[in-house]
Formats: sequence, C-alpha cells, structure tokens
Amino acid sequence: MQVPSCLYCGEGCEKVRGQHLISREEAFKRAERIKKEYEIIHGIEFQLYTAYIPLDRVIPTQGELSEVKLLVVLQEIKHGYDAPIIVLECRGDYYVIDGHHRAFALRKLGFPEIEAIILKSRKDISLGVVETAKKRKLTSLDDIKIVRG
Repeated sequence: MQVPSCLYCGEGCEKVRGQHLISREEAFKRAERIKKEYEIIHGIEFQLYTAYIPLDRVIPTQGELSEVKLLVVLQEIKHGYDAPIIVLECRGDYYVIDGHHRAFALRKLGFPEIEAIILKSRKDISLGVVETAKKRKLTSLDDIKIVRG
C-alpha cells in the first residue's frame, strides 16, 4: 500500500510484509534531496545521472543488513521491484548512500550490474562516506554481514 508520508522513513514508500521499500519515484526524489544537501555541505556542485553500474564496483557504507528485509527485497525483486540504488561516484568506485539491501540482493541473485542514480562531485574532494567505508574496512558487497532481526 502506498503511504503519502511514512512515519518510519519520512517519505512515500511501499510497506511489504512489514518492511519499508522505497518506490522508484521516491528513489529519484531522495537522490535530488541528497544532491542538494551535499551541495550545501561541500559548497560545490554535484552532477546527478543514472546508469547501470557493475556490482563489483559497488562499495557499501554500512556493514550489516537485516535478514528479514533482505528476504523481502529478494522476493520483491523476483516480482519486478526495480527501485534504483543511490551511489556516490568517487575515483571509479560507487559508494552506496541508499539501497544496500537491493544491491546485495541482486548480487546474490547473480546479476552483474544494477541501475543506480549516481551523484558525482564536479571537483575531487574528500567525502565522508568514502572515509566511513575505509574505517569500517568495507571494500565490496561481500564484506556485508547479514543479521537476524
């Protein structure tokens, strides 16, 4: 069921078996909001575009995923769920800002690539998500741990 403003995530989303799944439309709206936030924080312009990117170039920024949500996402992907992930491109790699479960699920299903909304800085700058991934020793989707609950 479509919710105008979800109390859980603050956005329109689809609630499937108790899990909040962002719609395709909301992924694009969220990416625009993130772009504006990054431009304010860093004081520079960011480019926003979509492309299919190789999953082996996707770097997570969180180390754990919910098993329950992952199972829901896997099932929904098999039935056509296609919201793109949101990533930050930096030096040829793609750091996940939103969509860890989707990226991990597609990788487990054997897909070589994923549709992404890509944010790219117009200048080479240091970005927090890159540092977060490094601190957590996250270099690929294979580094993610699945947790119960």
